[in-house]
Amino acid sequence: MAKIISLLNFKGGVGKTTSTHSIGSALSTFEKKVLLVDMDPQGTLTFFSMEDSPNLSVWEVLAEKKDIENCVEKLEEFDLLPSTIELTLAELELNSSYNKEFRLKKAIDKIKDKYDFILIDCPPSLSIFTLNALATSTDLIIPCECELASMEGLNLLLKVLKSPIKHLNPELNLLGILPTKLDGRKKISGEVHEMLLNTHSKVLPAIRINSKLSEIGIEKISIFKADKSSNGAKDYLNVAKVILNDSK
Repeated sequence: MAKIISLLNFKGGVGKTTSTHSIGSALSTFEKKVLLVDMDPQGTLTFFSMEDSPNLSVWEVLAEKKDIENCVEKLEEFDLLPSTIELTLAELELNSSYNKEFRLKKAIDKIKDKYDFILIDCPPSLSIFTLNALATSTDLIIPCECELASMEGLNLLLKVLKSPIKHLNPELNLLGILPTKLDGRKKISGEVHEMLLNTHSKVLPAIRINSKLSEIGIEKISIFKADKSSNGAKDYLNVAKVILNDSK
């Protein structure tokens, strides 16, 4: 049965989508079967992963118009359940539907035995799409940029998530805080990283600032295809190792 991990932060620009893509690719290097799910109407994960726009998306799954098997794209390193801007227009319809928070879980339950890991890229808000992701997941990773504003936002996020997790999925495990954009040239970046380590019991290996990570969306390739010797590749491999060890 798959370990289902949501990556979530309400603050944009913290490396959430890059981390979803890169952790998925890292896990695939260990010959694990991986599915990425793009639950963000912005569709950045889909843009990072596919040359062409998808014919079907996660919206058809949530609306119960198509079986999930028909909407999953088979890619080189992982499978992808893509998103499109149509998801934004459909939010009102989903909010008025029955059992709305469990549509994704119902679909994922049909295919989760086919995968070792399923990673869900959540939108930066507590929307119906995020609630679906939380209800579906076994674990949660919260990317947190190594800057003071992100640290403050993290504490608020953890408080806000308590109620939906209690009501939707009380067994959801916080796999860890993922420090991102650690910049060794900036003193404050290192200090925030230390604060994370000192104030939270579950902190994953940090992701250092790395220019190669910015090429993912441009080249439509993973950090491991772009430069497997880069700091970005090394750091995400370290994160994947922790996740693999946790799943034993």
